[in-house]
Amino acid sequence: MRNIFAFGILLLLAFSACKNDSSSSKSNADVTSATTLAGFWVPIDFCSRAGKDGSILRAMNGSSKPYAYALGFDSAIPDSVTCYNGFEKWRMPVVYRKDTLEIPKANGDLSVFLVYDPETNKDLTMFNSTHGRTEINRYTLSKAQVMDGYSAFLIALNSTMMGGNFQSTGKDGAQVRFSPDGLVKGLKGFDKYELCTGGDCVLMQDLDVITLQDSQKPGSEQMFGYQFSAKKDSLQIYNLINNNPAEKGNYSKGTVAYSFVKKAAAVKKEKSK
Repeated sequence: MRNIFAFGILLLLAFSACKNDSSSSKSNADVTSATTLAGFWVPIDFCSRAGKDGSILRAMNGSSKPYAYALGFDSAIPDSVTCYNGFEKWRMPVVYRKDTLEIPKANGDLSVFLVYDPETNKDLTMFNSTHGRTEINRYTLSKAQVMDGYSAFLIALNSTMMGGNFQSTGKDGAQVRFSPDGLVKGLKGFDKYELCTGGDCVLMQDLDVITLQDSQKPGSEQMFGYQFSAKKDSLQIYNLINNNPAEKGNYSKGTVAYSFVKKAAAVKKEKSK
């Protein structure tokens, strides 16, 4: 009887050891995957569409808005991913299965899946079927030295939307540059800008919004509408009319505040030998 009891204890200990080894192996695999993916990933396809359209609203309405504007992976927290949408930030569990990541219960009981190549580590492809159709968005690892994912996203978005130098069509002919890091140079009264990507700053359904600010003056933020030409070679920034201050979202397009044409990139001529 004692022998049978001892044999049972040995089996239980062996099973427990195997289970612990399996959990340890899984944990190590998760840490390895999270280390490989460490950093902020931004939806480069969405940014490209917005840049091509010259409109964030059209990019969202014409195809699909990504599940998150940025994904943050950290080897210190291997079993989760941090998601960013504007000022919203939340953490979701993540399950690794070879080259596929699952974010379970991303929307109710429905999951979002990410496929990646651990060898090349060049991009993540998100498959999101939580809205009744499969939406595909490709994410790429940001090289920006920033502290949060949304900042990394804005830099990528600004590069595609506002990239290049502009010249005012006004009498002064001022040279204006909107930098990827959210700085604007040459625009009198303002030195920072931020493109609206959703939330309370969406004041109209057919006009994108940009916030301009003087960083030296607290409370100087002003919202304007903006619109690119079809070829993206000119940019109009409009005053906004609040038709009813007591009613949220009752805005219309006002007069042109600023008008710019895009300057062609300078071409360096090779010296004749």
